[in-house]
Amino acid sequence: MLEAEMKKPEARKFTISQDLKFLDELPRRARDDSHLKEENKRGEHQRTTSSPSQLEGCSHQLLAQLLKGSSERCADSRLLLNSPSLWKDTRTHVVVELYETERSYVESLQTLVMKYLQPLKKSENNYLIDAGIVDEIFYQIPEILMHHEIFLEELRRRLEAWDINQKVGDLFLETFTKQSVIDTYTAFINNWKNAKDAIKASTQSKPAFARFLENMAREHKGKLALDSLLIMPVQRIPRYELLIQTLLKHTEECHSDAQTLLEAQQAIHDLAVTINLGQRGAVRGLSQELCQLESLIEGLAGLASPERTFLSHDQVSITTSQGRKDRALFLFSDLLIITSIKRRSGTIKKPNQNAPSSVISSLEGNKYKLLMKIPLDELEIVKDENVRKLLKEMEQLSADVGTLSQMSELCANLHCPHSQLEESVRDMLAALNRQLCERHSADSQLSHLDLNITTPNGVENIGLIFSKPEKRTNWEEVFTEAKNRLAACGDRRGCPELVAAVPVRKTRAGLTFTCAGPTPASAEVWVCNSDGYVGQVCVLSLARPSEPTVTSCNGVCNARILCIAPVPGSVSSQQSNNDNNACTNCNSGVISISVEDTDKSAASIHLDSSSSSSDDDDLKEDNKTDSNEDLVSGTMWLGTEDGCILIYNSTDNIRTKKNKVKIQHTSPVHTIIHLDKKVYVALANGDVMVYQRDLNGSWKTSDGITINVSTPSAPVTKMVPISGRLWCACHTSLKILNTNSFAIEHSLAVSGEGNRSIACLVGAGLGAWLSLHNSATVRLYHSSSFECLAEVSVAPAVSKMLASCDDIIRQHKAACLRVTALLASKELLWVGTSAGVILTLPLPHLSAATAKLAASPQVTGVPHGHTGHVRFLTTVDLEVRRGKTSDKPLIISGGDGYEDFRSASVSELAGREDSTNHILLWQV
Repeated sequence: MLEAEMKKPEARKFTISQDLKFLDELPRRARDDSHLKEENKRGEHQRTTSSPSQLEGCSHQLLAQLLKGSSERCADSRLLLNSPSLWKDTRTHVVVELYETERSYVESLQTLVMKYLQPLKKSENNYLIDAGIVDEIFYQIPEILMHHEIFLEELRRRLEAWDINQKVGDLFLETFTKQSVIDTYTAFINNWKNAKDAIKASTQSKPAFARFLENMAREHKGKLALDSLLIMPVQRIPRYELLIQTLLKHTEECHSDAQTLLEAQQAIHDLAVTINLGQRGAVRGLSQELCQLESLIEGLAGLASPERTFLSHDQVSITTSQGRKDRALFLFSDLLIITSIKRRSGTIKKPNQNAPSSVISSLEGNKYKLLMKIPLDELEIVKDENVRKLLKEMEQLSADVGTLSQMSELCANLHCPHSQLEESVRDMLAALNRQLCERHSADSQLSHLDLNITTPNGVENIGLIFSKPEKRTNWEEVFTEAKNRLAACGDRRGCPELVAAVPVRKTRAGLTFTCAGPTPASAEVWVCNSDGYVGQVCVLSLARPSEPTVTSCNGVCNARILCIAPVPGSVSSQQSNNDNNACTNCNSGVISISVEDTDKSAASIHLDSSSSSSDDDDLKEDNKTDSNEDLVSGTMWLGTEDGCILIYNSTDNIRTKKNKVKIQHTSPVHTIIHLDKKVYVALANGDVMVYQRDLNGSWKTSDGITINVSTPSAPVTKMVPISGRLWCACHTSLKILNTNSFAIEHSLAVSGEGNRSIACLVGAGLGAWLSLHNSATVRLYHSSSFECLAEVSVAPAVSKMLASCDDIIRQHKAACLRVTALLASKELLWVGTSAGVILTLPLPHLSAATAKLAASPQVTGVPHGHTGHVRFLTTVDLEVRRGKTSDKPLIISGGDGYEDFRSASVSELAGREDSTNHILLWQV
């Protein structure tokens, strides 16, 4: 954390104080830490060897010239760099900057003491927070302030008597080598986590304290909150090290301050290391807390994470089909965990909410079992206007009660007769208190909170009932704050890291990638190539992800392969029982359904053999011997331009094994997907075929269900499951298919650019992302309201990535730019383009009520891409295939050639590699 703080710029003002009037004539220019770092990166050996006497002739005109902007002094850069006056001016400027930033730091410490610590310690403010907690929050702050006030005063005196021989290194040494200063900072760092925990617990349990902090943050001239002020002592020490490094670069080796500055640099560095070790201890403390919680909750794993913090624990009731059940809520910075709760012996033990240090110990009295683990991105509070009105009324009643209480106290101080007034105030106060109590006891709605959960099958609702309205309100505030922090934290999405670039040279000339898909149960990806006359499958082995290899490339058909889909195996044939009832309403007359276009000779085949023989006797023998193994491993379904569906066991060696099933249709196969134990096949005649398993787990390949979704002039070209329904792209429209009744629930026209058809379609949460043919934009549609929420152009980002390319190539790629592939994975949307550039943009969180995005997602280019078109994007999670959980899937792209867009140089292999198909692998 300390290293990160050293890289952060600190906002500064450089107005010279009245104490430094002698510097008024020096031009002033703000410089942040990034300038300091840039100077640190410049030559370490740029010091002049001129004697100090040579520096005395520096004129104010030269000083002014030296402090001009870089664009103004470019012409004279050589002269100025060789001038010894540069070092005098820069050294003075750095010392002035040191003084100004130190004064700002002292002012912040004074704010902590005078605006926070002292008011909170007053007896009349005891209701805000306990005095002991105040001492814990501001531990060592007065002592740090005292040390830096002395340091600032000494620095001011040095500047008042500033000349070319003046020193500041000894001042650093004198201050920051004192044992009292080291002990003060060390104690502050060791207590830093406790102070943060105390603030968090107090703001949750003391609404008045939370309001006090909000008011103080608004009054602060920089609008800084308490936690921002408390972090400043941690940030300040690295700033000193940067300033001293800059001073050293502009101080002559023969200067009397050079050696003391070197010693001061080492002293400051040692103190920074001490602080860093203290911070690491605090982080270890946070991780230990998460590990303790993980050990308490049965069935929970992988909770500890450096970015995750524990926020609160509450006990609620949830209404289920079996009645009300007691449940425990564990709220984290990015996660909500819901568990069952049971007392180890006797009744459930209630935790003490006002004692944060005892949360873990109080939880140990109960047993917890994991029920739900939900990312906050997938949760949304349902806004209930009635509850809002009731809460507002209660807030107004409470305010009136407070006002009347003050009036009652004032009445007692009146010298004139006031019995009637006092009685009226007393009656009104009693009536309002009675109303307030009735609202608290009668309005159960105030303790009720509904949550919407976004799932792959749509939006589900959970109703939480808290023990008190205050607990519901506090939990909602903490939850909302955590959501806001997540939304504001764009940096949490990592940068894609290129794992490997794999050339595929085993294919014959003229073949281009068409599609790819990972096998269901092995570390392989099947990549399809075609040229219109032959279809070929290359097997990419990911047994060693850091060294992926193409193990084989073999022709499988005499037509272009248009699509591929992995289909998992069936462990138990009984799992297919529900599937057989999926089309009970298919013959209602609204939808025309028939069994047609299938190869009648292909019976229901088990696909359970590892043999390549197509002989029926061999097939039956295979069915008897290897069924269990291959049903688990699953199959790969390939769709071709001549209407064939080729089905392979995913464990087959495609170089020596023939396809086990060939289903022939009269129309090209555009796309295949597996959803809810069914396989959906979209044909060029506008139909969608649905294949299911029989009672034995075999695919009923001769008994497919035909759904007339569209027409041959506007066939289904893409299918994506979103919110439990199947979205079908049909030329310029989207048709939403109910996967239970096979009815078209909704149709949506999307084309607005010259009747362009839909080229790419992917789903992410409650959103559907699509692109149109020959278009450089992507659109986002809401899966419930069907409204277009955003339209994002990728052209600016592509132009930026192509900036180093040849002008003619760049202009050509820009003129024909279009989106060629889309992929939604984790929190990123990946976009492949005809220019070979691959882009990412963060997936926005959508709720059921989202009507418009607050801001357009930012498109970012990936440094590595293809020379020509990006032909496909897919993803594979190797850990999931091994039965583990993982947040780092591999992203795979296929396209023409390989190019590093960071370099403008032309590789010797560029001409040859431009025509070589490449597979690129990333990890986020």
